[in-house]
Amino acid sequence: MKEPMFEDPSKLLLQSIVDYAIYLLDPDGCVTSWNVGAERIKGFKTHEIVGQHFSQFYTDEDRAAGMPQTVLDTARREGKYAGEGWRVRKDGSRFWASVVVDAIKDDNGKLIGFAKITRDMTEQREAQQALIEAERTFRILIQGVTDYAIYMLDPEGRVTNWNAGAQRIKGYAPGEIIGEHFSRFYTPEDFDAGVPKRALETARETGRYEAEGWRVRKDGTRFWASVVIDAIRDEDDNLIGFAKVTRDMSEKREAQLRLEESREQLFRSQKMEALGQLTGGLAHDFNNLLTAILGASDLGRRNLDKPEKLARMLDGIRNSAQRGASLTKQLLAFARAQPLDIQSIDLTSFLDDVTMLLRPSLRSNIEVIIEMCDKLWNVDADAGALELSLLNLAFNARDAMKDGGTLRISATNETLNGKPEGLRGDHVALRVADTGTGMSRETMDRVFEPFFTTKSFGEGTGLGLSQVFGFAKQLGGAVTVESRIGDGASFTIYLPASRDAAATGVAHANGVHARGRILVVEDDVLVAELAAGMLGELGFQPEVSHSAKEALERLAGGDRPKLVFSDIVMPGGISGIELAEKVRKRFPELPILLTTGYSEDVGGSHGFPVLQKPYELDSLASALALILKQELTVN
Repeated sequence: MKEPMFEDPSKLLLQSIVDYAIYLLDPDGCVTSWNVGAERIKGFKTHEIVGQHFSQFYTDEDRAAGMPQTVLDTARREGKYAGEGWRVRKDGSRFWASVVVDAIKDDNGKLIGFAKITRDMTEQREAQQALIEAERTFRILIQGVTDYAIYMLDPEGRVTNWNAGAQRIKGYAPGEIIGEHFSRFYTPEDFDAGVPKRALETARETGRYEAEGWRVRKDGTRFWASVVIDAIRDEDDNLIGFAKVTRDMSEKREAQLRLEESREQLFRSQKMEALGQLTGGLAHDFNNLLTAILGASDLGRRNLDKPEKLARMLDGIRNSAQRGASLTKQLLAFARAQPLDIQSIDLTSFLDDVTMLLRPSLRSNIEVIIEMCDKLWNVDADAGALELSLLNLAFNARDAMKDGGTLRISATNETLNGKPEGLRGDHVALRVADTGTGMSRETMDRVFEPFFTTKSFGEGTGLGLSQVFGFAKQLGGAVTVESRIGDGASFTIYLPASRDAAATGVAHANGVHARGRILVVEDDVLVAELAAGMLGELGFQPEVSHSAKEALERLAGGDRPKLVFSDIVMPGGISGIELAEKVRKRFPELPILLTTGYSEDVGGSHGFPVLQKPYELDSLASALALILKQELTVN
């Protein structure tokens, strides 16, 4: 056994290092010194290894390949060797070593040996290999995805890598697109609009951009794409690029468009079916009304000398006309969302009036019961719409009691706490209940749908209950239904209470007085005659013009009427609204009242008061009293 070549004063320091194997070799590669770290890493005691050739630390494959001699030759020639590889411990196990071998020379440059430092890097290599394997697996995964284009962009938007899905969807091979700007995938119109730039700016500022739109393939064809761009940042929050994922959604979009087209076709089909049902119902209802009017008119003419019978016939004509007006108003409200004329209503007297109107329309085998609580709250509502709603419910109840029964109309004060439909606070509950055939659950689920009806074809419009529903909703209330087959049905309208007991209306004085001249502008001769007759009953002197042009000529004569009462829709190129504007400009002090049968004109922004057609003497008197600020008498 050879003696160590050096007596190093730093031996104590070297012996204290345990994480590195530090030892010396003679020029032939035999170990001449051995520290504690070498003993720990390689497993050999000092006396076991000193004098032994260092090649025994190498694997059989490396020894067969001459690796130990190559290490020494490289260090001898270049002064240093550095490398990594598998090494063998005393027990035969392997470890991954980081090795540095330095040539040691004396003052004369003669090689006297080698200094060798070895570090066990097994754990670090395993971690690195695991990372490499994970990255390799991820690359395989990304490259294996063909339904998504997945690629990276640098901070300026140039493509830095390209997966198989990107090549399949967009048509570019990696060599054709890497290094190119991603804006080439956008349509010319999107490029000109700056969409690619905004996409990167959004991702840069918020971390993510997501959108759908048309994109362009290599061959120029377009496809509908779902796009996500995520900003990628390093540990110091510096932007290093963008991850971009694109999916071809063309087939899905086409399927969606086909579905929407099918739904539209179904809607049109249902609409035509509903219109057919509506037409049949209207024809039935109006034919009944016209039959009553024609019959009463004929009998009235035959009994001119019998005042009582003539009066009954005239009342029948009036009632039929009122029903026709209600039906028309119902249609207009449904089609045009006619605005409501909100006023405080005293329900006690209101229900008395509705009952008087209702009783003649019911069969004798139907008993009507009215129930009201004491001190019933007022409600803010449109009196006409509320009356129509109650009549619709009552007529439906009548039709459900073919063999007679009981119709019960009740009104109670209720303070609600979230039910029904989230309503809270003071409300009045108006209930219309019958003892008829009742409804199934399926029917109740659809009963408020427009045009839905359980009646036979031609016996109903299907608008009655939808009008009730819309009316209640428009006032901020609700309507509910309870029913079972054979046990009748109960509809409840919940209306917000106003608690305003102040009565409103038009006061009537006794006697008819000459109240001044009113210019009636109406192209329909019969309607103009009727309007003039009503004005005469109210004590005014009517003067009729059948066009706006004629009315302007009369006004230019200098004799001003007390008020202009004009229809809105008239032939001749000048409408009633245009007439009113001209009159206001020339005669600002002259009051104007318009009238129309079209609901959209009632809620217009022209600023003139409008009386809805058809109107009766009371409603005309109320409108004139409001404008002229005077009491009017209806004889």
